[in-house]
Amino acid sequence: MSETQTAEITEVEAKARLLDLKSLDNPKAMKLYRRFDGIIILVLFLFIVLGIQIHFTLTAGDWDYWIDWRDRRWWPLVAPFSLLLFIAPFQYGLWARVRLPVAGTAVTLLLCLVSWVSRYFNFYEFTHFPMSFVFPSTYIALGILLDCALVVTRSLLVSSVIGGGLFGALVYPLNWAFMAPYKVPVELNGMLMSVADLMGYQYVRTTTPEYLRIIEESTLRTFGGSVTPLTAVFSGLCGMVIYMIFLWVGSRVNAMEKFTKRIV
Repeated sequence: MSETQTAEITEVEAKARLLDLKSLDNPKAMKLYRRFDGIIILVLFLFIVLGIQIHFTLTAGDWDYWIDWRDRRWWPLVAPFSLLLFIAPFQYGLWARVRLPVAGTAVTLLLCLVSWVSRYFNFYEFTHFPMSFVFPSTYIALGILLDCALVVTRSLLVSSVIGGGLFGALVYPLNWAFMAPYKVPVELNGMLMSVADLMGYQYVRTTTPEYLRIIEESTLRTFGGSVTPLTAVFSGLCGMVIYMIFLWVGSRVNAMEKFTKRIV
């Protein structure tokens, strides 16, 4: 590129900046800028909200839809994995750029809001399932713990061990207050089962995890037992690993800014 062309580009940039400065004194231009910024913010917000819902539906999906699917083995493992692999890249970007440890709380809060809206209209109004059968689980406290671990330690690595471990281990205990009434044992036709399993038999769906849910006789599988704390510990360990891996993914994604600048 010749010096003349470089000088012409510089003059064009200078004129563009001058026009931008003049537009600050123009009320009409400022009004248009504000409207455009509002549209961009709204589009990004909807994109993130829909992304959270679609991602959680495709990964955790039915394990979180029905109360009888939230068993002691699969649900406490699948749900935190799904959330952590979405939270971690955003957490890295927000922390590395603006030092805001809010990704965990924001994602879990948005998921809670959109889940209640989705369950009400899709399952209650459209398919007539009772809300007591399809109410969403809560993960907001887990997101707060994850962010608090980062605030206290100020280290992504240390917070991934503490926060990621707590995020995975406390899914079942955090939701136990909501799930306990559905784990009460009942007897039906000589079979012992939980209230959640009884509701699962009454409200037939097109798919189930085992396609025909098997009630293990004399084991009380759906009432918790010794497997529950083992699952919580394993989920905590896996939560650390998942969180670390996707923090690394977030660092790679943020590093792509250098290449985009070169391309542009």
